[in-house]
Amino acid sequence: MKNSNQTRRKFIRNTALGTLGMATIPALAYHFRETRSDSNLESATSALNNSASNVVTRKNIASLAPNDPEIKLLKDAVGIMREKSQKWPLDPSGWSENGALHTKFCATIEFTYQVHYSWFVWPWHRAYLWTLEKKLQYAVQEPQLALHYWDWTKDPRIPQHFQGDKTNPFFNDTRMAYPEDIIPLDFMNLGPALRTQQFFTFGGYPFPSNGKGPQIDGLAEQSFHNNIHNWIGGEMAGFVGAGYDPIFYGHHGNCDRFWEAWLNADDSHQNPIEEEWLEKTFYFTDEKGKPMEIKVKDVLDTEKLGYRFADLDFSNEYYEPMEDKIVPTRELVTASAVYNSNLEDEKKTQLLQKINVEDSAFVQLKFERAQLPYMPFCARVFFTFGETNLDTYNINCKYIGTFTILPITSAEKGLLERDVYMNVEITKGIAQRIADNQEIKVLFEPVQVRGREIPDEPLQLKDITFKILEG
Repeated sequence: MKNSNQTRRKFIRNTALGTLGMATIPALAYHFRETRSDSNLESATSALNNSASNVVTRKNIASLAPNDPEIKLLKDAVGIMREKSQKWPLDPSGWSENGALHTKFCATIEFTYQVHYSWFVWPWHRAYLWTLEKKLQYAVQEPQLALHYWDWTKDPRIPQHFQGDKTNPFFNDTRMAYPEDIIPLDFMNLGPALRTQQFFTFGGYPFPSNGKGPQIDGLAEQSFHNNIHNWIGGEMAGFVGAGYDPIFYGHHGNCDRFWEAWLNADDSHQNPIEEEWLEKTFYFTDEKGKPMEIKVKDVLDTEKLGYRFADLDFSNEYYEPMEDKIVPTRELVTASAVYNSNLEDEKKTQLLQKINVEDSAFVQLKFERAQLPYMPFCARVFFTFGETNLDTYNINCKYIGTFTILPITSAEKGLLERDVYMNVEITKGIAQRIADNQEIKVLFEPVQVRGREIPDEPLQLKDITFKILEG
């Protein structure tokens, strides 16, 4: 990059003034076992110690101009990693292998290494972003360089920084959302996840022992995380290719930020203390491409990792996440396609409902994946009680939430491929109906996303089981 030195000097001057393809998993694990040494393990510890002494500030990318020196330097770093991959596709410090790491641990059907559908999803992705940040810093020899997050609650369009053509290192031509499209507000409704008291409901459940039992993801993963992956489309809409799209890191940077926001929202919100979670080992490579082991307990303090967020405030002019719930209008639900390009128009299609936090309860639905006509499947979920028509709709049909079910790489074996578990927020009144074994129908109203066809009729799920959660 011929202008990288000039950009770097400008970046340092500005920040001084303010805050700042698929390989098989067993083969990868064998590589780590055979190549790791005491020196390699020490390099991981050293990297953590060095990070604690150099804390950078991650900012909302949409709050910075596309030509801001921080953005230019970050693009230079991504460009250098792309050039490394062009010279040698298997370079572990290159962009391609960084993307492949996500494929290996998120698209796998190997039980031991899959990090989704469990309580490992958020710590693994935090470590993934952290190791990328180190590679980017190393690429331009700038330890003050920080990744950025994309706060889609405040800027619900694809930021201009990611648009353009292949001359922009942040561009990806597989995305289906148009630059002017607005993310539907209920796609990013944070309230239900923020109101959960238990980490399991929020962030996922422990893996069953010996792989015998269900793998269950949390409410945060099933809702806004999956919804926005799917809304963007292209490589982002599946586990295999998501890590290759630079916008992935803006999206997951915001998800990582939300984990911190959840912990700060209430004193009762706590991370797990179980040893099997804290001692779980993840496999990565450092900035020089050397194998690196990171445990969950190593990534729980972002300051020790060497970064902080500019803020943890998800409140905006449209809603207060802890107190409000975004509810689509009936007109929006029945519309065949809605692609708003104006925030005010989008707001008109959604209702804002105040929530009594004390009245919130949570329930887990279980049904067979085979009922879904295709994946990713995005739907607005409704519970109906008794007869529903235009006169009784508001009484007997209740909107529950908007969720996306992402595809499973293989449907050949295992409970993960057979069953879907969904954690959803309900009122205590609905929870009582469930406890009383009243008949409840569950309707999935398919949501139109650009570039995908949807069924004309809602999907009524069969053989649903309900389990009331602690919250």
